[in-house]
Amino acid sequence: MKDSKLTKFNVFTILLIPFVWIYELSVVAPILGSIATAFPHASTFQLQLIVIMPFFASIPMSVVAGKLAKRYDKKSLIIVGLLIYGVAGMLPYLAQTMSQILIARLLTGIGVGLVLPLPNAIIAEHFTGTQRQRMLGFATSVANIANVLDSIAVGFILILGWRYPFLCFSVCLVIMVIAILGLPKSPPINQAPIEVGDQHLSSSNTPKIAYALVAFMTINWMFFAFNITNMALFMTTENIGLTWMIGIAVCLPGGASIISGAIFPNFYNKTKNYIVFLSLAIFAIGYLVLYFAHSFAAQSIANILIGLGSGMLTPYILNLTSQKVDKAHRDVAYGLVTSGIHIGYLLAPFAQLIIATISGNESFRFLYGVSAATLIVATIIAFFVAMKTSSQMVGDTGKGIA
Repeated sequence: MKDSKLTKFNVFTILLIPFVWIYELSVVAPILGSIATAFPHASTFQLQLIVIMPFFASIPMSVVAGKLAKRYDKKSLIIVGLLIYGVAGMLPYLAQTMSQILIARLLTGIGVGLVLPLPNAIIAEHFTGTQRQRMLGFATSVANIANVLDSIAVGFILILGWRYPFLCFSVCLVIMVIAILGLPKSPPINQAPIEVGDQHLSSSNTPKIAYALVAFMTINWMFFAFNITNMALFMTTENIGLTWMIGIAVCLPGGASIISGAIFPNFYNKTKNYIVFLSLAIFAIGYLVLYFAHSFAAQSIANILIGLGSGMLTPYILNLTSQKVDKAHRDVAYGLVTSGIHIGYLLAPFAQLIIATISGNESFRFLYGVSAATLIVATIIAFFVAMKTSSQMVGDTGKGIA
């Protein structure tokens, strides 16, 4: 740990902020079926817009947050973000039209974007090595704990009507108060130029590896979103389970991701170069099971596997960001990389629309089959890349011994 002055309450508060990372999704995903009933003329794409609308604002705001962190204390930025997040998130409770819901959701994205990247940057500042891996894994777990708890709660709150789950965003205001009391100050890092070998780098230039990691994060969460954003509609159209089971189904991938985040350091240290291959393999098997699922039990197994596979990749990408990007660029890099979470969710319905248009098949089951096939191909590629990387490492070790 870099700063020995951090108290347990400081660490608790740092890990509490990721509680709202995907909160805007976990509240809305289970209630799409009820909103569809309230607005019978809304298309599937319009309903999905309710889920992804915050991302139109959160993606650029995540990048802006990284740049603002160069000038302002991250603690202040997080507090402002939580205030916007909470107030705007509750506004759909008062909405009377679909347009009002969408506008409120767009405003929510501003707060989401400010909150999303900064906890990772704070963790990278105060922790190193295995401790950093553990904290990033815990951060991912906390985000998914929120997904689990909120999805279950929303499933029961839906009994009161589709408006009431939006009041769950008041949690952001509670966390804001805790952040004011317990979040450590995190002023901007001195942006001096950096010498790397014979190359003189300006701190204003973001490393290219950050953009590659954005793409990796985006693809991971796009495939994860294919399941989450369609789950309520899939269960309704396929007559799988009862209404109250939707909340449980939605929380299962997040619940599995909690396990992934918690065991990430140990799993990573044991698998090393093969972690991406193994994660993608579990991810692919999950979608394969989902493709053949006709019962709540089978769907539950699929959701758990999908959560385990995808959940292991997120802390891996975040940890890789801290390893590959120097301190002067890290705030901006985390803003970019974490924006990939929401870019993935944003692209998911458009990718789904393209798949349906090209194939002429709009069924959710076909989408899950395409996802399984694509992930299987990615798994095979990852396996050969891991073998090649391991062989090179063995070769380099041999040369060093010689």
